[in-house]
Amino acid sequence: MNPVQAGEFRHRIRILRRAEKADGEGFPVGEPEEVYRCWARVTMTSGTELVRANADFGQMKARFLIRWTSVPIDRKMWVEYGGKEWQIEYVNDYAGRQYLELWGVCESNSRS
Repeated sequence: MNPVQAGEFRHRIRILRRAEKADGEGFPVGEPEEVYRCWARVTMTSGTELVRANADFGQMKARFLIRWTSVPIDRKMWVEYGGKEWQIEYVNDYAGRQYLELWGVCESNSRS
């Protein structure tokens, strides 16, 4: 693994979760809660990679690499970055608790 340079963490992201409360029909109500705010290295998935993976072109995919934190982050949360909401699909403890790797997906037609 190549060492990560501090200057690569230049994108500000917020990790959010939906309110725990639900309305009468089971949908979450209330404002989202910020769980964690940090700097990240953001890598977008290229079109070539999407073709190789036979992925849906209606979605954008990104990888967010952040410094490891003891704040629990899971797939029920999302990343707010670039004016969009990226649903977390995968959380990986990367390089032995030095970093967390978050894979996110965003609907490309979303205006969030």
